[in-house]
Amino acid sequence: MNAMPKCHECIYNQIKNTLQLFPHQEEQKILQQTSLLLRQSPSCPPPKIAYPIYKNLAKITKQEDIYAPIKKSCIKKAYEITQELRKKLQQYTQTNLLEESIKIAALGNVIDYGSQTQFSFDNFDSKLDFAIFDLPNFQERLQNTSTLLYLADNAGENLFDAILIENLKKLYPSLNILYLTRGKPIINDLTFKDITENPLCTPIAQFCTPIDSTMQTPGFLYEDAPQHIQQLFNQADLILAKGMGNFECLESHKKDNLFFLFKIKCQVVSDFLKIPLGKMIFKQNKA
Repeated sequence: MNAMPKCHECIYNQIKNTLQLFPHQEEQKILQQTSLLLRQSPSCPPPKIAYPIYKNLAKITKQEDIYAPIKKSCIKKAYEITQELRKKLQQYTQTNLLEESIKIAALGNVIDYGSQTQFSFDNFDSKLDFAIFDLPNFQERLQNTSTLLYLADNAGENLFDAILIENLKKLYPSLNILYLTRGKPIINDLTFKDITENPLCTPIAQFCTPIDSTMQTPGFLYEDAPQHIQQLFNQADLILAKGMGNFECLESHKKDNLFFLFKIKCQVVSDFLKIPLGKMIFKQNKA
């Protein structure tokens, strides 16, 4: 889906919010250049518009990973929350283990510093309200799946993803799961470095293969992906894309084996889907 005028306003406000979190003496210059880049942006999905703007922010501030301390804090807090969720999962049988694990993974998508809504662990909401929950179709696909490509989203969210991935391996031991991360830092998105160097994240490698997408956009842009990553996408039997950014980039790829899992965090996506803001989505991307 291509960006709307509201998306430009949202991206501009993201930069303002970032500068409130990390004040910089060149604030006015950054905001002026952000406005200029937004005016020059082509018709494309919002994550593609965001990329040069955050690249410019990194250049001026000389901080490639400006959200690094927040990402580290999110991972630590997410670890604490997911330890409690793991205990609760023990009460479920194999019959509903997959459903509850998907809901836990969706819960992780509440973590986001790049959305229209303000996020804080102080008001972290564990309640889920799904407008779409395509579990039967997902289960049917899993029966004949050898390789699942899982597109990661935000740092900290990966701890929630890990619970789903572990239980997928428990239910489908022969399933090969590839976990695709960002190649370089942008906003609070999970990078390959985050997941392979932070000791709270590394255990996921027991159940899946973390892969560096080499990409920096806050959403998977198939057309911009290197050939070997496009091949992974094309050859996967099943694809699970986390987060609104991945939805914005991939909703035009109508594939029965592509599923989205995210929370609606902005009015543009709400209007596009005709579903209220704040609802959770687990959706097969069939035509």
